[in-house]
Amino acid sequence: MKVLIITRTQGRTGRMMEHKREVEGDWIRVGRAASSEIFLPDPRVALFQGLIGYRKGLIYSEGESGIVGSSSTTQKSVMSVRLAPGVSIDAGPYKITSLEPPEGFDGALAVELVRPAEVVPEGDIRDRSSRRSLASLGLPKRVASWSLLALIVVLFFLVPAGRVLELPWRNATGEALGLTDKVWNPGAVILAHQPIEQKCESCHEVAFEHVKDRACLTCHMAIQHHVGPELKPAALFEGQRCGTCHRDHKGVKATHRDDDMLCTSCHRDIRATSPASTAANVSNFATNHPAFRLSLPGEGGVRRVRQGQGVIVETSNLVFPHAVHMDPKGVRSPTQGRMTLQCSSCHGPDASKRTFEPINMRKHCQECHQLQFEPAVTTREVPHGSARDAKVVVEEFYANLALNGVRDSFEKAFGVPGEGLLRRVGEPSESERKTAANLAATKAGKVATELFEVRVCRTCHEVRRVEEGKSVDWRVAAVRANNAWMPKARFEHRSHAQSKCADCHDVAASKKSSDVAMPNIETCRKCHGGGEPVANKITSNCMQCHGFHGSGHLWDPTFKKPATRVVEGAGIGR
Repeated sequence: MKVLIITRTQGRTGRMMEHKREVEGDWIRVGRAASSEIFLPDPRVALFQGLIGYRKGLIYSEGESGIVGSSSTTQKSVMSVRLAPGVSIDAGPYKITSLEPPEGFDGALAVELVRPAEVVPEGDIRDRSSRRSLASLGLPKRVASWSLLALIVVLFFLVPAGRVLELPWRNATGEALGLTDKVWNPGAVILAHQPIEQKCESCHEVAFEHVKDRACLTCHMAIQHHVGPELKPAALFEGQRCGTCHRDHKGVKATHRDDDMLCTSCHRDIRATSPASTAANVSNFATNHPAFRLSLPGEGGVRRVRQGQGVIVETSNLVFPHAVHMDPKGVRSPTQGRMTLQCSSCHGPDASKRTFEPINMRKHCQECHQLQFEPAVTTREVPHGSARDAKVVVEEFYANLALNGVRDSFEKAFGVPGEGLLRRVGEPSESERKTAANLAATKAGKVATELFEVRVCRTCHEVRRVEEGKSVDWRVAAVRANNAWMPKARFEHRSHAQSKCADCHDVAASKKSSDVAMPNIETCRKCHGGGEPVANKITSNCMQCHGFHGSGHLWDPTFKKPATRVVEGAGIGR
């Protein structure tokens, strides 16, 4: 829309002057803000008083800030007014009148200040201020100041200190007046400390002294080092106490700082602080942070590998192609036909909703990967987890079938006519016993070989055949499925539930179990910035992903909780 704005002002001589200008746009802003197209420089006008738009004519719309009290547009609670020619609205002390628009314009508005601000003569201000001075009350400033100071010292120091320091007036009426040492409390304690909020002596063992570490360790006995003993933490933090970083009475949420400086003061140049450290320098997640390190279980234990230094391979001893299981055409299920799997089909959140439950054969795999070994006769399956137990189940099944099997199951299992030895008429001969035993052993051997090497176990596992004389066994490689790729970092999947799994873990084309699909730092930086706010990024400081205290190094393993004791007058509160 195109609108002609006519601003009318009165000159010193009383003559009315007009200033005209053209404004084009979808909206015309009205208010005290300098960005407003209709600028009304008066403190009685809201910063954003309202908007003028075009809907088959001009319409003025006003927000809540513009209709409060006496500065209402029309002296009644309306949200919009149609500005037909001749209609006026009040915006604070200004009147805005709609005029007949000239040719080529969608509208015309006249703006005029109709209620100028009150001008107070200088003499009146001086008279008002003089009537409110201490001198007018007969109180000299020096006497009043010292008297007030003395009153504050008595009421808020000497009276509360009476009980703490066992002064003669410790049993005076200060507590009845509410003038106990509670008045010294600088603020609320954190939520975890609120059960002892009224027992100041729990932490403040000695009056007017810093809280000692032993007071903290009374409850926090399991607190742990930031680094391991090999880096000599006592030397790193010499002279530091718990209260250096953990300050209570600063709010209910936390007792520590959460800005990057708490961490980067050392980690900006970590070798200068701890020459033996294996960590890399870091000062800001967005601009100076090393690539992530992944923890990979292997034969020799867990090794940590930094991303970006070559292809990372996982040795889980599993055969698992994601590409097959994530096929858009679906996979065949013995019970449900063809079904399409999603990430959530196998990966379910644990109770904390922060990470996922470990993959479990019975819960996640066995519906499709059934362990049946003689489906023509029974739905029984071999147990999962022990190759020896699975082999014994197969041997016992066919031995029992050779002795007690009915004709139908016997013939289906062994492929020869007959029935179990003990079901036949008469006492079986020694030759018949040997024949039945050999029949069962031969069948069990063939089925076990097929089970381990062809049809079932080898589908997912690394299987090795072991022959000792005439005996044959199988060894299934231990599964090293990783469920903690970055144990040094805090990460909650619950906080990322609005994202798709594939945004961070692209496994649709993965054909090998050795593929690692963990996100790298560039993936995280798409959404997360550093410690300073940046447009369209989540401000992310160090403490968002990292904690301070380690997970395996007790602060003081020899510390023993002291016996409960009562110390009269030792605290600074009750």
